[in-house]
Amino acid sequence: MIQKVTQAGRVKHIHTGFQLIRNRKSMWCMIKDIWRGHYKLSFGTSLLLVLGVLYIVLPFDFDWIPFIGWIDDGAVAFFLIKLLQKETSRYVRAKVMERKGF
Repeated sequence: MIQKVTQAGRVKHIHTGFQLIRNRKSMWCMIKDIWRGHYKLSFGTSLLLVLGVLYIVLPFDFDWIPFIGWIDDGAVAFFLIKLLQKETSRYVRAKVMERKGF
C-alpha cells in the first residue's frame, strides 16, 4: 500500500513538470507580457522567483556538501516550477477574462 501511494505521488510530481512543458507557449507569452508591461506579477511572486533563481545560481548555500547541495537546489527548482505553473494558469485566466470583456 505504501509503495502505491509513493509511486502515485511521484507520478503526480512528474505530471506537474510535464504540464509546465505543455504550457510553455503560455509561459513564454506571459514572460513577454511581463517584459512589455502588459501583465504584472505580484510583488511576492516576483520576489520568490528572483530569490529562488539566485539561490540556485549562487554558490553560497550548501553546494560545498556534494549531495545536500544538489538536493536543496533541486527542491528550490521544484518549488519554482510549481510557482511558474500556478502563475501561468493565472495568466491564462486573466487573458480569457480580458477577451470576454470583464
